[in-house]
Formats: sequence, structure tokens, C-alpha cells
Amino acid sequence: MLSSANLDFTGMLIDLAFMLFFGLGLGYSMIVGIIHIIQKKTKTSGYYLRTFLIAGIVGLALGAFGAFIIALSLMA
Repeated sequence: MLSSANLDFTGMLIDLAFMLFFGLGLGYSMIVGIIHIIQKKTKTSGYYLRTFLIAGIVGLALGAFGAFIIALSLMA
């Protein structure tokens, strides 16, 4: 009975987008923060918010590009 295997693809895509955005944004911001702590540089919280947003957007763009490439390879 396949009716019990009801998959919600839109929900999965939204979850994947959130994971990409927040995962890459938080990871990059933490790496930059640790580097600045080691180098004893002081930056504002706005700087880290911008790095978070930029890294998240770049991660989403790379994920979309990868999905596009995979979709093109499946069509050929």
C-alpha cells in the first residue's frame, strides 16, 4: 500500500532551503568570528549579520545551481 508513503515535496524543498541558508550562513559566520577572535580584531554585530546573510544567499544560489545541473543531466 503506497498510500501510507505520502511525501510532501514542497515541504521538503522548503526545509532544504532553510537548512542550506542557515547552515552555511551560521557556519561561515562562526569561522569568520573565530578568525577575528584569534587575530584580536573587533567587529560589530552588523558585520557578522551581513556575513551571515551573504553566505546564506550564496549557499542558496549554489544549491539551486547544483539542482539545475542535476536536472539537466537527468533530461539528457
